[in-house]
This record gives sequence, C-alpha cells and structure tokens, in this order.
Amino acid sequence: MLYNHITELIGNTPLLRIDPAVHQLPNVEIYAKLETYNPFGSLKDRVAWGMLQDEIEQIVEKQQTIIEFSSGNTGKALAVLASLYRINYETITNRIKVPEVHDLLRLMGASIEVLPGMSECPDPNDPNDPLTYLEQKIHADPSHYFHTDQYRNVKNYQTHYEHTGREIFEDLGAVDYFFGALGTAGSTRGVSTFLKEQFADLQTVGIVAEKGDFIPGLRNIDEMSEVGIFEKTLYQDILPVDAQDALSGMLTLISQAGVLGGPSSGAVYYAMVQYLKQHCLEWADPKLSLIHISEPTRQAEIS
Repeated sequence: MLYNHITELIGNTPLLRIDPAVHQLPNVEIYAKLETYNPFGSLKDRVAWGMLQDEIEQIVEKQQTIIEFSSGNTGKALAVLASLYRINYETITNRIKVPEVHDLLRLMGASIEVLPGMSECPDPNDPNDPLTYLEQKIHADPSHYFHTDQYRNVKNYQTHYEHTGREIFEDLGAVDYFFGALGTAGSTRGVSTFLKEQFADLQTVGIVAEKGDFIPGLRNIDEMSEVGIFEKTLYQDILPVDAQDALSGMLTLISQAGVLGGPSSGAVYYAMVQYLKQHCLEWADPKLSLIHISEPTRQAEIS
C-alpha cells in the first residue's frame, strides 16, 4: 500500500486477540490494541499529530518552537514531527529516568531543560512544577512558542475519541470492559467516551503505579490529583500496580503472546487478569470482551 507522508501511517493499528491459553480466564475474550504499529512506535504518535495537524502550517510560517512538558513518547513523537517540518522542539521535564530518552531527543535536535522535582505529572502544589515553569517561560515570549499542552489540550482525548475508540468499535463491536494506563489520561478518556456511547454498560478501569513505584508511562497513585484532562467520574475502578508485577505482566505478554509490550502494557495486563479473576470467573457469558492498549517494549521503556 502506497502512502505519501509518514503521518498517514498514524492510527488504524491492529487489534490482537490474546490466546485464552495465556490468560486462562474462562468465558473471557481479551484483545490488545497494538500501538507499536504507529510509525514512531507508540500510542503517543496519535496525540502528537492530533495536537499539531491543524496548526502545523501556521507554526511553520511563524517559525515557532514547539514546546511541551514530556519525558518520553509524546516528546519523541513531537521531536520527529518538528524535524520533519524543519522547526524547533523544546521539552521541559523533571524526571527522565531512562537515559535513552535524553540521547534520542538530543539526536533529533531537541532542546531539553531538566528541572528539579519528582512528580511526573503536573502538580500546582509543587514549587518546582514544570508546567508552571513552562507557562512562565511562554508568557515571557509568547510569539516564539507553540505549546501543545498534552495534559490539558482537548485534542489529546478527542484524537482517541475520533480514531482509537472508533477503530476498536469497527473491529470488534461490543466491548464490556476497557482497561487502560493512566498517564495524561487522554487515551482512556477518549476511547471510553466513544465506546460508552455505543455500549452504555461499558466499564472503564484505569491502571496506575503503586505508591512509591515508577512505571514508565503511568502516573503514580499519589499523582492522581484531578488536573488537566483526567476525569475521575469516567472510571469504575482505578487499580495500582507495583513495578515488579508490571514486569511480570510484560514478560507474559512477550513470551506467551508474542506482544512486545513494555512496562505500562505489562501493568495493564497484570491488573486486568487479577481483577477479572476476582470479579468475573463466575460469569457464563462466553462473549465477554476486554481491551487493553499495548505499547512496545523499547518505546514504552522510554515513556
């Protein structure tokens, strides 16, 4: 199939049925959305392009610098897109725990400013909150920057509403549960909103990192303040997972399902199976369908 631009490859990712011999849950069907098939390797390709595509011509014309608070896959996708359009990209962060992120962004010409602080998500109570610092920086030179603002930009979840959720519906039909990782919360908000419009009884379960643990791409349970586009009322449950169990789930996906998912996918898979063991084994419905979004090992490790 012929494409004219790399952005045309974003989205329309495969939906894989996980062999029941792997999860061993009777009367349950589990499906993984394989976001590694996006051209830059992660779910965040959708968001990055969704926040830019309507604005890119103006950004190029004004030769603005794209600026974002990101320590991983969103920053990576934005850096690639900025390079493609010959414009600058700058990221503000306070926690790049995987050195490859730093090296990759530098290689693509991105400017990285690392601040003190431990919260990976916006925290207005943190004196070193990167988002507050970023806003002050933009205010000092507003014409120079275009802020994609992934934590508050409605295009983050609208992209998943218009595309990811619709793709799942068109490929699968009815869905009973949707399990997703909580980072910016854009994917779970967009997908679950669309699917709930089709199936009013849909249950949405968000997955976070356990207190004191770090899992790339996930919020820590202590970071679940209601900021940005996170909408607590959308979730029937929010489940914490520790890093060791996330790795266990990741290895199960890789070794038994052939899915090169990373720690965030492992966390979602592990939490999903444990949750269903507790709540759903007595169900007789052979068509119970569940979705989780799978990120690639290498890319997820640098989220």
